[in-house]
Amino acid sequence: MTREELLTALKDISPPPEPGWWLPAPGFIGITLLLAAVIVTFWILLSRRRAWRLYLAASQELQRIKGSHQHTPDKQRLARELALWLKQVALLAFPERRLEGATGSGWLGFLDTSLGDTAFTQGVGHVFGDAVYQAQIELDAEHLVSLCERWLVAVKPRLLRRGRDRC
Repeated sequence: MTREELLTALKDISPPPEPGWWLPAPGFIGITLLLAAVIVTFWILLSRRRAWRLYLAASQELQRIKGSHQHTPDKQRLARELALWLKQVALLAFPERRLEGATGSGWLGFLDTSLGDTAFTQGVGHVFGDAVYQAQIELDAEHLVSLCERWLVAVKPRLLRRGRDRC
């Protein structure tokens, strides 16, 4: 073949085909979806853990107060510590209620409402009204701690929701 025959046999340069509408490779897409699933799962677990932290902290503090009273029984100290604990947990669980200054029958009424019972106004919990501030106090420590444990279980959903909102 001559040179001219070879030149006529050549074809024009053709551009490559247009890329498709789906550029990423399937492996890249799979890795991206897996990474997104791991991030979402991690976020959900982290928010649940944070939500439980408020409830667990309140529960641990109540157990500490209970253990402290069993170690050194002082009814006045127990009543004061439980009253403070109730106020702190109520402020965490019900931030919209403005409970900082709640005292007396209003405070006991709130506790009864959040418990769904009348154990604070008419039961052993009446000591959290004004009796906490008296020099001598008579109370049933076991029933009082049990009432606080019941109240904590009653406000648990509020604490969990509050913990999720803080995330």
